[in-house]
Amino acid sequence: MAILSLRSEAGGPAWQVWPNPEPVPPGNIQETGSYFFELRGSPDAGTAELLVDDRTLEALRAPEPNAALWRWSPGFHAGSIEAELRLQGQAPRRFEFVTDPDKRKLTRDDFDTMVREILEDSFALFSLSGFRKSVARGSGTRPPAIARLEFLRSRIDELEKVVADILRNPRRRLSAEEIILPYHAAGRATGPEILRSFRSGRVVHETGCPSRLPESLKGCLPSRIRVGRRRSSLDLPEHRQMGACLRSWAAWLGAVAEILDRQVSERNGRKQEAATWVRRCRILERRINSLAKAAPFAEAGEATPQLALSSVFRNDPAYRRFFALWQDMNLGIASVFGDFLNLPLARTFELYELWCFLRLVRAAADLYGAADLDIRDLFVSDAAGGVTIAAGAVTVPVGGGWKLCFQKQYREFWIEPDGRGSYSRIMAPDIVATLGPAEAAPEGRLIVLDSKYRIEDGLNDALSSIHTYRNALVTEDATGNVEGIVTAAYLLAPHVPDLRPGYRDTPLPGRLFHPAYRTGFRFGAVTLRPGMTPAEISGALGTIIADATASESIP
Repeated sequence: MAILSLRSEAGGPAWQVWPNPEPVPPGNIQETGSYFFELRGSPDAGTAELLVDDRTLEALRAPEPNAALWRWSPGFHAGSIEAELRLQGQAPRRFEFVTDPDKRKLTRDDFDTMVREILEDSFALFSLSGFRKSVARGSGTRPPAIARLEFLRSRIDELEKVVADILRNPRRRLSAEEIILPYHAAGRATGPEILRSFRSGRVVHETGCPSRLPESLKGCLPSRIRVGRRRSSLDLPEHRQMGACLRSWAAWLGAVAEILDRQVSERNGRKQEAATWVRRCRILERRINSLAKAAPFAEAGEATPQLALSSVFRNDPAYRRFFALWQDMNLGIASVFGDFLNLPLARTFELYELWCFLRLVRAAADLYGAADLDIRDLFVSDAAGGVTIAAGAVTVPVGGGWKLCFQKQYREFWIEPDGRGSYSRIMAPDIVATLGPAEAAPEGRLIVLDSKYRIEDGLNDALSSIHTYRNALVTEDATGNVEGIVTAAYLLAPHVPDLRPGYRDTPLPGRLFHPAYRTGFRFGAVTLRPGMTPAEISGALGTIIADATASESIP
């Protein structure tokens, strides 16, 4: 019998992950570790393939015949991992397992947060500028970006938990209704109900003696009596709206699966990825349709797929969580595109670069106001109603004379028209903040910000990049003198430092974040982490600008 097991490269116990998965104790699979997948007892082991989060693992030399070995490192994320074992002539075998986050490290939840905040920042920047573009649900023939689908998949996991909480204690209302009963079954009918029933229908006369009816009825009784009652009903406006939303999301995922299925043959080199998402979208569609059939939504009437913030959504915790998920789902299905959104979870570090840029643009609008904000080069609309986030070099004036540049390229300085560039090779820092020459700063300001999705010792390895930018970007004046143009250079990272009173006593990488170190050397690092509030991001940008424009003295 073929068995696939997982064990740490450093040694220790092994856990069977297929076909009968064993629970892995928490903390045994760390995102910073290295592990072996080992397949034993399979005659097709020589041709077997193993994919983790849609990426094929490189096979190693097997320890014995009928076995296969793969090395795997979780990389920079944690959470639920989806794997697929492919054996020749057999259907793919899929399974999931969970990795644990390293201390102070970004996880799968942070990936979702970054996608949500990229989309939120896009909408916020639309409203702050002259763009004023309405972004509706994605439709047409253009498939949504992978990052959006990853985001939606995680939201649906949460959606199932929320609906389960609602089903345990759904909100109800008492509704009045009238039923018609034969006189012999209406023993609990009231006097007014009997009198109203005389107005229609046949009247019967009592033949027995003595009479069992009240004297006022004179031996007469309606053959059928209209009895009113109150019934507990799930037909609330909130349930109608929630059911409509669920059906709408399921239909959207079904349409996406059809679009991806049609384009599988057109995706050169990415057919496998597209086919995987066709399957996933159809599974998600079935999961949401199953939720829509739950009693509160099935018994409710029809409505538009739009939630109104009623007292139920405000006061009931489960319904309030559904409302928050509805907002997330609207972000996920919005027609926002971009190469940087077209990333799988394993390439979160690239998404982090775009997240940092959009967060800082929005923070600059808060600091300097939206009057001078110009995002015409950042977003491009199309005839189908979609909006594309530019992935190439973009410059956004943000006010106060400052401009934020995303992946701006600096060629050799003698080629550049303004004489500002590199003296070695073409360089493209992730983010550059520039303040044009003015009376207050005749030389201008140029701050290099390099986004690094790293923590701890990984940040030490990233220092060479900002050293390079600081030294290699120069300008040539009218007399031919060459001098540096970088005012300050900082890393942007999710690391949370442990600071001591003096930077000299603070070990790396915490020293890079020390305020005295940053101000004195105009060099170092700033924490930017998913989930930070807009005020915190604005404070970080203000700190960068204050440090970079402070005095030249080094403490």
